[in-house]
Amino acid sequence: MTSRTRLSILTLLAPVFLLPTGCGHKQTASAPPTSNILRIPLLSDPTTFDPARVEDGTTIDMLQQMFEGLVRWTPQNTLAPALAKKWDISKDGLTYTFHLRPNVKFQDGNIMTAQDVYYSMRRALDPALKSTVALSYLGDIKGAKEVSTGKTKELTGVKVIDASTVAITITAPKAYWIYTLTYPTAYVLSKAEAKDGVDLTDSADAAGAGTGPFRLTSYQRGSKVTLAANPAYWDGAPKLAGQERPIIKDAGTRHDEYVAGQLDIVDEAKGDLDADEKDTNLKDQIKYWPRAATYYIGLNQKTFPAFADVRVRQALAYATDKKRLQSVVLRGKLDIAQDILPVGIPGFDPQFQGLPYDPAKAKSLLAAAGYPGGKGFPVINITFRESYPDLSKTVDLLRDMWQTNLGVTLQPKVTEWAVMLDQEHRNSLDCYHIRWAADYLDQQDFYSILLRTNAGENHTLYSNPKLDALCDKADVEQNPAVRSGLYRQAARIAADEVPLIPLYYQKDIELVKPYVKNLDDGLMGHLPYTKLTLAK
Repeated sequence: MTSRTRLSILTLLAPVFLLPTGCGHKQTASAPPTSNILRIPLLSDPTTFDPARVEDGTTIDMLQQMFEGLVRWTPQNTLAPALAKKWDISKDGLTYTFHLRPNVKFQDGNIMTAQDVYYSMRRALDPALKSTVALSYLGDIKGAKEVSTGKTKELTGVKVIDASTVAITITAPKAYWIYTLTYPTAYVLSKAEAKDGVDLTDSADAAGAGTGPFRLTSYQRGSKVTLAANPAYWDGAPKLAGQERPIIKDAGTRHDEYVAGQLDIVDEAKGDLDADEKDTNLKDQIKYWPRAATYYIGLNQKTFPAFADVRVRQALAYATDKKRLQSVVLRGKLDIAQDILPVGIPGFDPQFQGLPYDPAKAKSLLAAAGYPGGKGFPVINITFRESYPDLSKTVDLLRDMWQTNLGVTLQPKVTEWAVMLDQEHRNSLDCYHIRWAADYLDQQDFYSILLRTNAGENHTLYSNPKLDALCDKADVEQNPAVRSGLYRQAARIAADEVPLIPLYYQKDIELVKPYVKNLDDGLMGHLPYTKLTLAK
């Protein structure tokens, strides 16, 4: 993503302090902080503060504390009302009429109305804002494509009925559509704060533009983001006074600061698990959180011409020993991915099998593609984000596997997260190790979004007309069983043609202090910390 977080005005609103670094692995603090401030690190600087532009899970986790939309997820992974108290669906399945909660206030003090709902969606689609994700999630709304291409300023599919009622019409009945409104591109922003074509990242307006339970108070690049509780939150003021999110890129430093009592929740690197499971102070603080997300290797067929040959892609898949990855890198804690669709999404098939580990088959395919023993095959540059030791360890194992089994050289490129996202969206990465986390709990968000020709998140530039036709039919199919069957056929094509290599399903492993209570969580991740308390 090209945007950069500056917010120079916001840094004047509250002082920013660096947290002292802990040393060793001694448990020096187990009492909750007296300030009632939750301390949870960011692994990198936020890529943006604008919901219409965000696309990475780390930043979304923070933004969902500040902003929200018409609907939201529950800890039971069901859809629930949020800014809309209820909605009606027309008999033809095309029009959704949302009835807004009365007297909901933005953090700038303005009352939210249906006009703000219309404005927020139109603004997200405005080409001047240069959102790379808005059309992926709002594109089913009537008139969305015309707005996104600059043909019109009017979003015809969103109608303001009155101040508390808004009707949204989509182009075809789609079972998954209302789920897309949980993604940040549909968050409702204050029209008084969010300007046309102006990224909230570049102004102090983000501090008052949302309706969420927490309000942005300060940000200093490379240091910390600070949020304060919103006492006027429509669903009741949070139990916390606020949140401190220090930006700590090094996993070891994050772990040390947690042990020293300076963080309340922290990600657990697999390399620390063995020691922490034996530590009487820490073992009971290790928590496992299943996620609707898959880590995979993307193979760009346009920038790396050799990947255009399906035999090459298949050879790399057959040369990948996922069980070894599971044992060595993941410490046996995470499950191997046979398909891009993760556990927990309706339609997941536990019997589905991708291409197995078969070095002999891999060598034969690469030789048939014109590279016997890897001779003449170009070096593959594989990009992955900084701050994640497990990604680096995975790539190290892949280097060994592909060199040993195929004679292919893999060159690692550790990259700043925002830079990597920008390169991915310009489709300039040859090969990359990344995850796809569900934007909503539906198969469409994986097969149609990631694999369909010219889909917004198809950065491998893969194309298969048969898969496209199956996805198009499944997207509008109303019978759940028939719909899942169509996506299963698409999954089989993708597994055999290997535009990407699924590796493993995500399960977050975190250290959580014993005094952290009422942490709401679901397959989508931690939910906004409205009920969380820091109790003795």
